[in-house]
Amino acid sequence: MRTLRRISRNRAFAHVRILTAVLLVMAAAALVFLAVSPPATAQPTARIQPPTPKFSTAVAFDVSPAVRDLPPAARPLTYPPDTIVEPRERGLEGPKAHRVKPYRADGALQPFSPAPSIPVPSLTFEGLSNLDNFNLFGFRINPPDPDGEVGRNHYVELINIVFAVYDKQGNRLTGPTKIGDVWTGFAIPDCTDPSGDPVVLYDKMEDRWVLSQFTTRGMNPNGTFNGLPFYNCVAISQTGDPTGAYFRYAFITAQPGTNSTFFPDYPKYGQWRDS
Repeated sequence: MRTLRRISRNRAFAHVRILTAVLLVMAAAALVFLAVSPPATAQPTARIQPPTPKFSTAVAFDVSPAVRDLPPAARPLTYPPDTIVEPRERGLEGPKAHRVKPYRADGALQPFSPAPSIPVPSLTFEGLSNLDNFNLFGFRINPPDPDGEVGRNHYVELINIVFAVYDKQGNRLTGPTKIGDVWTGFAIPDCTDPSGDPVVLYDKMEDRWVLSQFTTRGMNPNGTFNGLPFYNCVAISQTGDPTGAYFRYAFITAQPGTNSTFFPDYPKYGQWRDS
């Protein structure tokens, strides 16, 4: 029995020595592998390029007469009183007219009037209406696309193809005026069209007014494009008085470096100092 126990103990010690030797060999091999392996290089991460502005040069520029001096507009064409016009759909003689659809109340309208939770305005006054479109053009406009901006001493309102200037007490100083009349005599006659989707901005840092509308001569009566260019027509007041003269610009809406134009459907503008 003592002999068998001694043999078993010797075999156990032999196994431990063999296992230790194997582990030492593996550790030495790992160290050799690390020593001869080239250092790992970090994979470069793709850097997101920040957006960069694209600059375009105006294709036309001049100075307008003062808005307060524009002559009253004549009404060129009268549609039947039950027609509404969508300005961007053009017919042979201008914006395309549609019969008024029957009115139907909104089924989702809630039949209650909760008490307002905001303070009442300090001043309200009647602005432009669809009747002003009818008086100037002989038709009404749908949709109205109202836009307005408050400056230091004035309020300027645009509704699709007419605009007016008010003082801070709500007194109308000019208008209603056709928006296209701002570009009367301009090198790009498209800017004088009643195309609509107007924008007005007030630059409070520079005390200037920005008026804009797009053009639609590049669109056929059926809504397809005919290859004529589209423009963004922009007017910037010379002073802080919106009834005065404006610097007038026309920017063609094309991909940079190409002749491919696109329809600038209701463009949006931002402003910053000197830009």
